[in-house]
Amino acid sequence: MRSRGCNRPCVALGRRGATSLEFALVGSLLLTLLLGVSEAGRYMMTLQSLRSAADEAVRLVVLRGGSNMNAGNPACTGMSGALSGAASRVAFLDATSLTVNLSACSTNSNGMTTVTVTISYPFTFQVTYFGTMSRILIETAPAVFR
Repeated sequence: MRSRGCNRPCVALGRRGATSLEFALVGSLLLTLLLGVSEAGRYMMTLQSLRSAADEAVRLVVLRGGSNMNAGNPACTGMSGALSGAASRVAFLDATSLTVNLSACSTNSNGMTTVTVTISYPFTFQVTYFGTMSRILIETAPAVFR
């Protein structure tokens, strides 16, 4: 006499449902981890591009200061405010969103000129988990030349 419950094929159907549930739980966690790693990589690439733009801005400041001194002008002539052209060698950053400012130009008694270069760039995460996450990335670098 057979009982009125499930026999062998009924057990296999229940197991398929458990597999789907396990995949839904583990798959969503895996997808979240994958997207998080992707966003972290994009963030780090933006930081490195910002540092490269800062290096380029320091190079432009040193060239401008050198040309000022070669022309017989003080090194700090025109060394304040915005600087354009710093994003020319950094292809990843949007040049219209990049802000480069020069400040604190001073020349000491030994002839060393110091200029502070500050670069800012807005970064917005593409995948937002807790609302819109946006921040301004800032990089500061000194330009020292003689």
